[in-house]
Amino acid sequence: MSQFLGVLQTVGYLALAVLLLMFMITIHEFGHYITAKLLKFKIYEFSIGMGKPLYKKTKKNGEIFAIRMIPVGGYCSFGEDNVDIPDTDPNSFNNKAPWKRLIVMFSGALFNFLSAIIFAVVLLSLMGYGRVANVGTIFMNEKYGTDPAEPEKISLAEILNDFDNVIDTEGNKFVFKYDEDTQMMIESINGKNMNLLSGSANILENTHVGDNINLVVTWEDESGKIVKQSVVIQAAELRQCNALSNAQHSLPLDDNMYHNVGNAILKAVPFSFEVAGMIFRILGQLVTGQLGMDAIGGTVATVSVMGNSIGQAITSFDAEMAFAYVFYLLTLISINLAVFNWLPIPSLDGARMVFVIIEWIRGKPINRQLEAKIHTIGIICLLGFVIFADVFWVFNNLSFKLLL
Repeated sequence: MSQFLGVLQTVGYLALAVLLLMFMITIHEFGHYITAKLLKFKIYEFSIGMGKPLYKKTKKNGEIFAIRMIPVGGYCSFGEDNVDIPDTDPNSFNNKAPWKRLIVMFSGALFNFLSAIIFAVVLLSLMGYGRVANVGTIFMNEKYGTDPAEPEKISLAEILNDFDNVIDTEGNKFVFKYDEDTQMMIESINGKNMNLLSGSANILENTHVGDNINLVVTWEDESGKIVKQSVVIQAAELRQCNALSNAQHSLPLDDNMYHNVGNAILKAVPFSFEVAGMIFRILGQLVTGQLGMDAIGGTVATVSVMGNSIGQAITSFDAEMAFAYVFYLLTLISINLAVFNWLPIPSLDGARMVFVIIEWIRGKPINRQLEAKIHTIGIICLLGFVIFADVFWVFNNLSFKLLL
């Protein structure tokens, strides 16, 4: 019975992930739709999902609204690819001024980005922006494998204290503590504060064994006052670097960093641009081969990871933090959709915008049929890549032991 309930829970988390993904796709298509309406474009259809329609309604002006069977994707059709029959309607997509077409095509991803900012406001209001490394984080003790006399598990504090190379500003040895009386946190590393996006591993990525590592350590004293102390790990050992870079995150002891609506509003925009920058860095690493195929996935992978993350948040955190985590996912995926759709890949908004810009510069369009063929080939290749990425992801992430 418990296994059956577990399956139902998993299905529920996946269904929620699909609904959230479709919600963000609907926002994207609504961005195209509303700007097209404002600029008086002729609109053929606004559809949520793909495949056969479950619900379909034709408005008096001829616009079709549909909810389709397959909960993946959606579209707002302007008839821009109908090149076989010349359209003399001045409000048809290809007859509108290039700058108006650019606005309409740009707006889908723009609405995703704007919605991400709204999601980020909720996220930062609930979770705050700052993070710390918890010196109470427990690791498997690598020495245990070669010396059973060693404890099987060890804390970050114990690893950092293993060596006599940590000193305070007065040159005295500093001892990390994490017990009932003193719970120390590491607020910053090498002058950089950790946040939702930049954990200790990111901050230490350019730090090498033997370098000095500057930390700001914070804890609450007996009177309840927050104490901060600057310390230096001199000529850091490999074990210290590895443990520090893998330390878990928790909320700061004195978390006033955007942990209210007013400050969250101020931080939401730069935070969203930070996310976009992170996505561009990941794309660059994929192109240069720094990241392999196992780092990407298609729709199946996205829904699966979202569902798993939502399930973990709901089962591991209280209601407020679980809610915040959902908004964290919404922010990440929304900006991901925006960035991806602005890329100049045939069939995506970015490539269509490139063709319009070329037309604007030339004073005449590239052959419409040629452009339509390029976009058709582009969507076929894109779908093929998504399917391949999903199959690769499934084989790398799902266990087939039961089939053996």
